[in-house]
Amino acid sequence: MELLHQPGDAIAQRYQIVNTLGQGGIGITYEAIDLHSNQRVALKELSFRRVSQWKVLELFEREAKILSHLNHPSIPRYLDYFQVDTPEDCRFYLVQELAEGRSLSSLVESGWRGKESEVRRLAVQVLEILTYLQEFAPPVIHRDIKPQNIIQREDGQIFLVDFGAVQDTYRQTVTGGSTVIGTYGYMAPEQFRGQAYPSTDLYGLGATLLFLLTHRSTVDLPQHRLKIDFRSQVEISDEFADWLETMLEPVPEDRFSSAKDALANLRGEHTITVQKRRKPAGSRIVLQNTGQRLVVEIPPSGWQFQNISWLGFALIWSGFLFFWTAGAIAVGAYLFFPLLSIPFWIVGLGMLGGVLFSVAGRTRLEIDRENFRLQWKLFAFSHQIRGRTQDIDRVDLCSNFEVNNKPVMACTIVEGVRTHSFGSWLAQSEKEWLREELTNYLGKKLS
Repeated sequence: MELLHQPGDAIAQRYQIVNTLGQGGIGITYEAIDLHSNQRVALKELSFRRVSQWKVLELFEREAKILSHLNHPSIPRYLDYFQVDTPEDCRFYLVQELAEGRSLSSLVESGWRGKESEVRRLAVQVLEILTYLQEFAPPVIHRDIKPQNIIQREDGQIFLVDFGAVQDTYRQTVTGGSTVIGTYGYMAPEQFRGQAYPSTDLYGLGATLLFLLTHRSTVDLPQHRLKIDFRSQVEISDEFADWLETMLEPVPEDRFSSAKDALANLRGEHTITVQKRRKPAGSRIVLQNTGQRLVVEIPPSGWQFQNISWLGFALIWSGFLFFWTAGAIAVGAYLFFPLLSIPFWIVGLGMLGGVLFSVAGRTRLEIDRENFRLQWKLFAFSHQIRGRTQDIDRVDLCSNFEVNNKPVMACTIVEGVRTHSFGSWLAQSEKEWLREELTNYLGKKLS
């Protein structure tokens, strides 16, 4: 990204540029001097001319709004927010106190490798900051905890910077935000789905601490059963390794529920406790987990209002296609015109089959240490796929089709280049519960 200012430039006749501190996805940050107070500040700039999406400006304005409400000694204080208009551009500026020191990333690049005691001390300081942020209503979620955004002063004081990815819980979980924001290698798995929770920042902190101990990003470390296999890469106590493993759990509910809980456990104030999603009330899914074997049985849903409405729609769709195709043939149309209806027939029959299966079909999934089997059964007809459990990469919620321009999610087993979806007609809470149970089983029972 081309710099918009050079050392010596004055912004708004008040802030004189000293040098460039860094460039991110939504702006350039400079070190500057406030000519009114002679104070050194961090000046973050966003050029409207260079903005490709309105989302970028929204994030920049949200960062300024959030920072204006924060008051913590380890978060550089908000000072000013303004814009400068020119005939060619409109530029927005966010001014904060300058966090003196070096980023953890810079320290590692210079050869520093943290010992367990030092890494614990850093973890405590960052968790105290996150605890403060999570006490807001709704909680403030940073979403980009990484070594570059944690500054350490010479006396050991820690600062958390760059709130450009900040998000609040209500906006994300209630409106179902879908924007993927964060840094690869430090992003929690749920961020790839556009979701963020208080435990999301804990994953980023865990990945950062692991980087300090290994000098390697999590993407460069071995993985086993969806989890980062780091124990062979570090020399730390089993107690701290257990704590770090909980911070890095791929499922949000398996991590500590909050920074406060993670901090208390790190200090030895209580044992590890994590939230676990319960089976949704009223669900007819049968799940049996013996540790050695997991079996999931999804019974037919029967005739429900949703099924009846979809059956009516599918019949109307198919009926229209029948008369259209028959009419084209009756008037002697070229073969090309009836052939045009084939893709629509496929969609219609697919809808009829889907509705019929949701009403009367059964799904059964079996997984053990060696193999897995997924079976669909409708009356006397059945179909199944088999595979090796060790080939399962992950279990996710994915969409294979849309209804009224809205994606319909299904539980999906990702096996190398193959994917196997099931349960698209289940309630969303049932799909999320199933995904968690399957991920838990693959990640813990088979490790």
